[in-house]
Amino acid sequence: MFSYTRYLSILLLVVSSFSANAAQQAALNSSEKLPASIAPDYQNFWHAAEENWLELGLVFSGITYLGLKEWEWGSSSFKFNDEGWFGMDTGSGGADKLGHLYSSYVMTEYLAHNMMDKGYSAESSALYSASAAWALMLYVEVFDGYSADHGFSYEDLIANSLGAGVSYLKTVYPDTWGDTLDLRIEYTPSKGMKGFHPVTDYSGMKYMAVAKLNGIDALKNTPLKYFELQLGYFSRGFSKEDSPYTDFRSTETFVGISINLDELLFNPYQKQLGKVGKYLQTATHYLQVPGISLRSDIHKRRKQVN
Repeated sequence: MFSYTRYLSILLLVVSSFSANAAQQAALNSSEKLPASIAPDYQNFWHAAEENWLELGLVFSGITYLGLKEWEWGSSSFKFNDEGWFGMDTGSGGADKLGHLYSSYVMTEYLAHNMMDKGYSAESSALYSASAAWALMLYVEVFDGYSADHGFSYEDLIANSLGAGVSYLKTVYPDTWGDTLDLRIEYTPSKGMKGFHPVTDYSGMKYMAVAKLNGIDALKNTPLKYFELQLGYFSRGFSKEDSPYTDFRSTETFVGISINLDELLFNPYQKQLGKVGKYLQTATHYLQVPGISLRSDIHKRRKQVN
């Protein structure tokens, strides 16, 4: 059975590191490139690894610890696992694949933030961070192949590549993608998990791509800058903890409109909010605040559990 715990565990490690680096958000979202004199490029990936040894070491150590302790690495001979995509008979209705995409995206963003904060060009930061995050997730996937409960999944590898690719585009093309697109998750505890379990509660998660209208030149000076558009997906009823509360598996694709907290709160009151405001602003680019959106489903599926 697929354990989505591993990727959200990595995610939480990365997000916690973001809180200490929130000031880098302005550099990442800036449309101005650093002058060549202060924007050196890495000569090779070994040099890049040396410059970011602490960040890479923390993530690598966390992955290895969880792999040995929680994911049963070494419990079987190597095998492949065809997990499928968004089918109703899959382990989580596709939520795990979006989890792979999102985790790879956040990891790549984190590494890119650190590199740009050190003065390296957007191109170098994007290429290295995407490559490093993809390699770390490949490391997870290869050793999952030696787990009795998991196995190597090509679907996971594709999702990882997409997540790293989105971050790459945002970093290299800030005017086109960086200022206008966020990938976020929203979490509300489900009944089955009985409490706050953001790491393991699949049925409490929602995944979404968010278009920020203030990033579009024609709308920057209009009232529409205070709004964002959402395209999201979630699944419910796929885990055993859900069974006492529902006899059905269901998925929903939705569209929505939400408030842009950058324009409404964080940018106008930047001085008053100080460092705390910067930390919270960074978090809201990756975590959707519940209760500030209007949504409508565009596609629903439902299947009774035997």
